[in-house]
Parts: sequence; structure tokens; C-alpha cells
Amino acid sequence: MNLKKYINKSLVILLIFSGSTLFAITKNHNTQQSLFDYGVLDAVLKKYVENGMVNYKGISEDNPLKEYFDLVSKFDPNSITDNTARLTFWINAYNAFTIKLITDYYPVKSIMDIEKKAGENPWSISFINIGGEYYSLDEIEKDIIIPEFGECRIHYALVCAALSCPPLRSEAYTPEKLNEQLDEQAKLFLNDKTKNYLNKKGNTMNLSMIYNWYSSDFKECSGSVINHISQYVNEEDSEFIKKRKTKNLNYLKYSWKLNEWKQ
Repeated sequence: MNLKKYINKSLVILLIFSGSTLFAITKNHNTQQSLFDYGVLDAVLKKYVENGMVNYKGISEDNPLKEYFDLVSKFDPNSITDNTARLTFWINAYNAFTIKLITDYYPVKSIMDIEKKAGENPWSISFINIGGEYYSLDEIEKDIIIPEFGECRIHYALVCAALSCPPLRSEAYTPEKLNEQLDEQAKLFLNDKTKNYLNKKGNTMNLSMIYNWYSSDFKECSGSVINHISQYVNEEDSEFIKKRKTKNLNYLKYSWKLNEWKQ
């Protein structure tokens, strides 16, 4: 890890041990400190993403994200001092560079196939140029987003290019709408019966593996996985969970098949 990354991580750890509140998404943040313009990324997502599915073939042929990648390669994310704006920047970067990873190795049937071609775990490849520093997807998620912001709803926003992932939005995240967008993502994901559903007869919540892999994050922000879920499922299921004190959790098989929109 280079010195700049080490210093940033050390500051996060220092804040944690000082008992400071690291992050809270508010509607009254200083939007003047957003700094980064997501117009280019937003236009690409609107054109190449539909119902959470991505036109990777079209992106690989048209290279529409080049301007966005050029912009972030010269941009210092530390210049963003507003926490909501900083989180927005990193979420968008993670999703945009996940698309780049797929199109760099396209055609593939799954992001998992990249390991065979690259000889390295796809989440460990340091290919992401932001402000002249190189990151992997894992570093952005696990070294920056999770420890710095402590926001469990990011697991509905970070998209791993697989069918079992939360859907990729057909728009960029923005600081002004981030709280609303994250809530909407949570509701979309938890009320998609192909990914999560309540078995009332067995009093069991059948869940995405995401809630198993990141259970500590959901417990930290809501007390338990089931407490978190009950906030975003439909009203009928939420009432059932609370009344019946649902605690049984079953995790569903995760599909790594590419979330590809084929025109």
C-alpha cells in the first residue's frame, strides 16, 4: 500500500478509536463540495443500462466511458470534504470500473471467468486509476467505503456484474439524491422475489448470500440482519416478521451469470 493510501486509512482508524461519528447521510450537506460532475457517467448509464441489465457489447464497441475514466484519472477524491459527496464518488467509481473490467475482457459469461484470463482474482486487479493512484475493486469497497462510511446500504448500490447482484441503476448516484437512491435500491432488491422472499409457512426469510457475506455490516447498522430487512420489505411482510418474530434465515444460491442486456 502506498503512503497516500496508508495515511488515509490511518486517519479513518484514528477516528474510529476516538469514538467520533464517521458518517451520516443528510439532506442538508454542502452540495458545493460535490465538485465532481457525473453528467458523462449518467448519460452512459441511461443509454446502456435497462432494468439493471448492461449492454456490455455496446460499451465495449463504443467506449463511451473513456471521458469519465479520463476525468477520474486526474481527479483527487480527497478534495471532496463532504461525506455524502465522497461516498457518492466512490460508489459511482466502483460501478463504472466494474463495467470497465467486464468490457476489458469481453466476451465473458461471468465476472468469475476473468480470473482465468487475467490470472488474478478480478476484485484484486489494481487497474483503477483515480487521481494517479491505482486501486482494485476490493480496495475501494473494503479499504475505503466500508470502514470510512459505515453505511450498510452501499451493498445495494455496489454492483458486481452478476444476476444475483442488486440491479445497476440507469443513472449515476448524486449527492443530492443519494439517501433516496439507496433507500430505493434496498426496497427494489429486498422485494425482488427472485433474490429474497419470505416463506410464511416456515416462518423463514430466504435471502441473498449478500446478507451472509456482509452480516456484520447489517448488524452494525440495524442491530441484526432481520431488523434491517424489516425496514425495506413490503408492509405485509414487515408486519409478519415483527409479529411472528422471524429469526430463521436461509441463504439462496448466488448466480454469477453476467447481468448482460443483449439487444
